[in-house]
Amino acid sequence: MSSVAIVACENYEQAKVDLAVEQACLAANMPSVLDKRVLLKPNVLSDAKEERCITTNTSVVRAVIHLLKKQGAKEILVGDSPGLQGLAFVPRSCGLDRVCKEEGVRWVDFTQNPTTRTIPYTRGKSLPLASILDEVDLLFSLPKLKTHQLMYTTGAVKNLFGLVPGLHKSPCHVLFPTRELFATLIVGILKLAKPSFSLMDGIIGMEGPGPANGKPRHMGLILASTDALALDYAQAVVMGYDPLTIPIIAEGLRREAGSKPSSYPLLDANDLIVEDFQRIQQQKQTSFFHSLIAPFFLSRYIRRKVKKDRKPPVFLVDPCIQCRRCIEICPVQALHLEGKRIIINEKVCVRCYCCHEVCPAHAIEIEEQREA
Repeated sequence: MSSVAIVACENYEQAKVDLAVEQACLAANMPSVLDKRVLLKPNVLSDAKEERCITTNTSVVRAVIHLLKKQGAKEILVGDSPGLQGLAFVPRSCGLDRVCKEEGVRWVDFTQNPTTRTIPYTRGKSLPLASILDEVDLLFSLPKLKTHQLMYTTGAVKNLFGLVPGLHKSPCHVLFPTRELFATLIVGILKLAKPSFSLMDGIIGMEGPGPANGKPRHMGLILASTDALALDYAQAVVMGYDPLTIPIIAEGLRREAGSKPSSYPLLDANDLIVEDFQRIQQQKQTSFFHSLIAPFFLSRYIRRKVKKDRKPPVFLVDPCIQCRRCIEICPVQALHLEGKRIIINEKVCVRCYCCHEVCPAHAIEIEEQREA
């Protein structure tokens, strides 16, 4: 049974968030944390100021810490690994470093001695994952309700991609070029990581060209479930998507890595649909053969097809601050800086949109960002 508990919470006032988080967790049958070591995995796509609504809000993370302490957790750890980070990354700008210090919990650097693991469903492909997974009893995914330019939505399952340290992430878009194939990678990480519980910060989410350059959207919700896939299914419903058109959800259901919500013990997602939510325009789904089987045998062909089907990113001159983050994260070195302008080699670009995710200046656009 994969129930999803949804609770109304109007703002980030700590007392209100504490109450809403506890209500959602109890209604969703959060597993016992008594004498357990628990790793909390928030969404820290980048260490951005909290008002940009890119990261899981500190009030939500703090509320979960409060509840775990109340429920007798032995140790609470918090960690994530953005796509671009220096050594010993500490999330100061978004406020999570302060929360960890004030609450007496340890921030974990995922880049320290990661463990290489074979990812299910990827025909033997291996990736380094945070070694702390072997040292904790429970993993809690704490995502932010957001759109995603490539995968349409990002939630509890996609949040687990952060277990892959730093720049090891971006080359995955070359190895898994279609949305459907990339979804198999993410679902494989889900099966490997086995999160025990997921709680989503949906108080102020993000619509439009997420996960970093969209607009904050007040949603007023906290969502929780023992099934990360069911939680993402509920999020997609609230956003106004058909959940079965979201590649990660479709692949997760096909792989039986989770299920549709069996019940909503509190608020029902179907009663919370935001009709004017700014969704990412969805492309026609790639056929099963071309998306999941052909890439392993016809990689050049499928990459050409991806380039044909997706628009390359557009780099704006005026807002660009020449930070070079887009250049650093590009997995195929398709970008370079000439004067104050980013130049893209469209023949090399694989349309992964990693550059769009890390741009701090809204200087990169993807065509057809809204749903038609």
